[in-house]
Order: sequence, then C-alpha cells, then structure tokens
Amino acid sequence: MLPLNYLCWLPDRISLEPLSTLEQSHDLKSGACKVLQRYYSLHTIGMSSRTHAEMLVDTLCALIIANPHVKEVKGCLVYAKTQTHNTFFDNHWLEDVAEACGIGHWEVLSVSLNHCSSALSAIHLLKNRLIKRREPMLLLTGEKAFHSAVNRLDNSVLAEIPAAMLLNAGPAQWNLKHTAVRHLSSFYDNHRHESAVRRRELYASLEREYHDFYLYALDRFNVPAESIDAIVPCNLDLPMLKRVADKLNFKGIMFAEHIAEYGHAYCSDVLFNLSALLKNFTGKRILCLTMGMGVTLSCVLIEKIENSEVVHVKSSVGG
Repeated sequence: MLPLNYLCWLPDRISLEPLSTLEQSHDLKSGACKVLQRYYSLHTIGMSSRTHAEMLVDTLCALIIANPHVKEVKGCLVYAKTQTHNTFFDNHWLEDVAEACGIGHWEVLSVSLNHCSSALSAIHLLKNRLIKRREPMLLLTGEKAFHSAVNRLDNSVLAEIPAAMLLNAGPAQWNLKHTAVRHLSSFYDNHRHESAVRRRELYASLEREYHDFYLYALDRFNVPAESIDAIVPCNLDLPMLKRVADKLNFKGIMFAEHIAEYGHAYCSDVLFNLSALLKNFTGKRILCLTMGMGVTLSCVLIEKIENSEVVHVKSSVGG
C-alpha cells in the first residue's frame, strides 16, 4: 500500500490547439480531423511551447515547492516514457532535471516498459521496493509530440502535457492499494503487416480485452464491482469507454472530461485526469486503467482512508 501524497500538472502552461491547425506539424488533413471529431469527440489538442526538459522541470519544481520536505530526504525520481521516444540516455538529462528542482541527491530512473501504460506499470514494478526501503517516489511523465510519424493514433492525437505524482512520502488521504498488469502478446507490432480487415477485427477485440481486464483486476483485488466509484482511463477511444461502461453496468464516474479537449498525452493521462477528478470527488474507490501498445493493460486501485487526521491529497489545480 502506497500513500498518494500529491498530484501536479500545470494547465495554465498548456495551450489547446484546434485540430485544423495541425496539418503542417502533425500531417493531419481535414478528412482525418473530421473523423476524429465525429467518432471520438476530439476537437483540440494540448500543446506546450516549452522544450521537453523545460516542461518537465516546471512541473516537478511546482510539486516540490508544494512539498519542500522532499528535499530533506532521499528518494527515487522515475520518469515514465513510451517506447516511441528513446530520449538521450547517453547523457545525464534526467539527473539535470532532478538537480534543477533541488533533488539532485535522489536516485533517478527512466523507464520505458510498455508504451502508454508505462506509468502505472512502473508503480506495479517498483511498489515493493518503495515499501521495503520506506522511501518516497516521484513519478514524472510528459513527452513532446515532435514528429508526424509518431504523434498520431487512429483515434487520437498525441499531446504534450507533463504531470507528476508523489508517492510514499508520509500519511495521505488516498492510498494506492493494488496494482495489476496484463500483456496481450498477440498484439505485438500491432499487426501492421495484416490486411485492413484483419486490423479492424483486432482493434474491435480490444473492447472485450479492456472489459475482461477490469473484471480480472477486481477479482484479483477481491473488490466488489459495485464498490468502484470512479474509473480513470487514459484519453483514447471515448466510444469504446462508453460501451465498456454500459456492458459493465457501471454506475459511477467514468472520467472522460479531458478527452475531447486535451487528447492523449502518452503516460500522463491518468495523472492529470486523477488530479482533476479528486478536486470535488466524494467517493471512496477509484480504478485507474491504461492501455499501451503491445498491448499491455495496467491498473491501480486507489482507496480513500477514512481518517480525519491524515493529510489530504493536494493538486496544483484548485488545491
């Protein structure tokens, strides 16, 4: 069980660009814009004018300013990224980010586990280590959609939205209680060599896999379905999310408010979606669920601690 101490993203640093302005930068033609708007309700995309390092430093510094005690301890800074962005591993860019934010003495790790599920998968991978060492972790996400070959998906456009999460840094109102990961090896390479008909069939099967993984996770966690008050997904296929919620007869909150405006922001989606949800949330249990290419499904169950004396989770948005 890991305390969730703080979530941070900076919406005032993000501009929402209409899809119609992305033809040159994203090779997004008017026909593709209409498809995204009609079928996925996508109208704008979140973009940052800052460099990759600058936007990460801005976000991490904002979190540390709100939690200055982390400078006095040792912990682990984990940057989660996709496999499409092999950042400059042969220099010390992440160490430089940590130093600029006052935690240069922390251990730093850059993980690329399974594309856009890497952030939740990193928690799944490292949680036992954090508990055993009794050390905090800062999970940092956010990438630049810099090349038309990798900045688009069939059902979204990739956004530039850094976000950060502080874990295991003392008592908190919310705890990350359980995690689970499932890899669907049949989707390796996303069947680019297959016919268009076969690819559509495979894509359609993702809805069933998403649905089944949700039920698998609840069974593994020994949590009744009716006790889940909210699902926080990644910002991908809005129609699929709605169909899954209907099949599950889910009566809680399916947080999809950011999909149409911000698009899909690599590993950051769940972090900034969760931050927005918690501002006015009155429920007790939240299941965060991501889907990364490969395909890998990762989830984290978050539970509210019923204790008036614990520290409330904070957010840079209205917190």
